[in-house]
Amino acid sequence: MIYSRFRGDGGYDYYETAERRGLGDDLPTPRLPSVSPIGVPSTEAGRLIPSGAKYVGRGEFARGLVAPLDRSGLSGLGALGSVNIVLLTGILAVPAAVGYWVKGKKGAVIGVGAGAALLVLYAHG
Repeated sequence: MIYSRFRGDGGYDYYETAERRGLGDDLPTPRLPSVSPIGVPSTEAGRLIPSGAKYVGRGEFARGLVAPLDRSGLSGLGALGSVNIVLLTGILAVPAAVGYWVKGKKGAVIGVGAGAALLVLYAHG
């Protein structure tokens, strides 16, 4: 079977498994998270690619079964665990506290800016 996963820059990656289905065979109903009263977002709908599937190429259009969007490369606070959020809060808080201690309110603002710069470097590093 061939599975297709949308790429953020356009097009699809193709994966293939040795699994075969007869014409007219119904696939099992996928378990989808019910995120909102109106249904499941298109980025989460689809069939999971089996772990043994091999990458076989890419193309402009989906082929075979469509898989949910791969979120492993996405970042943001929503994708972080609670430990990382505490770490990132510390990265902002420490420079702000030092700035306030040294130069008062203006130093705290500068410290928060420095902490934000560290966050950007942390996210892209």
